[in-house]
Amino acid sequence: MEANPIEPRSDTPRRRTNAWDLVIYLVCGFGLFTAAGIVVGYFWGSQTNSLLYSVMVFAFNLVFFGGTALVMGVGRGKFSLEEIGLCPPRWKWSWLGLAVALVVLLLPVRAGLGVLVEYLLRGNLDSLMLRSQLVQPVGADWLSFGVTLLFVGILVPFSEELFFRGAIYSWLRDRSPVWVSVLISAALFGLGHADSLGVVASSFVIGVVNALVFEKTRSIWVPVVIHAANNSLAIILVYLASALVKLMPGLAFLH
Repeated sequence: MEANPIEPRSDTPRRRTNAWDLVIYLVCGFGLFTAAGIVVGYFWGSQTNSLLYSVMVFAFNLVFFGGTALVMGVGRGKFSLEEIGLCPPRWKWSWLGLAVALVVLLLPVRAGLGVLVEYLLRGNLDSLMLRSQLVQPVGADWLSFGVTLLFVGILVPFSEELFFRGAIYSWLRDRSPVWVSVLISAALFGLGHADSLGVVASSFVIGVVNALVFEKTRSIWVPVVIHAANNSLAIILVYLASALVKLMPGLAFLH
């Protein structure tokens, strides 16, 4: 990818959007994603720990979050792919070093914060364990690993960054200062993972970081790389720990 010059952001917000646009984003993104998950979960019953169920949830993420950003945002002229640095791609190779450094820093911070919040508010890690079934369903094997890495490690980060940074953050920045936009968009990103309080807290952290990076670089590619690398590394570690437990049962505390 070649560098695409960063245009200075005006101090005066441009109000291309209105309050209804935010409502549309939230209803089509959050609302439909949540509704689809509830409906499928109801009919799936006790089989929600299967790979097929996980793939359906991942697909809903792409359709409702990524689809909302592209159709209701870009398609309606509320922001453009060029503005968010997606196409033509806005990229500097020096940003790769920044992304790697942030991933190395974020992973242990997010993991520690998630566990701490769960213990402080719930006294256990039950919701984290339930969430882990999405990325490592019962009978997980190399197929599960490959499918999960593709969706959670690559496609879902792209979809969520388009929605939360491309659509939501851009809407907020059209009318609000940087830190207001950063905190609100990060809070919404955290709430998008509301099935676990620990994940809400850890997602808020990466939401803040990615919003600031997006603000600075004006390129959606940088938060996508950070998000994708962070998710991919987490998945690899989860499956690696599981493999080690199978080889050496005495290491069951890792799982």
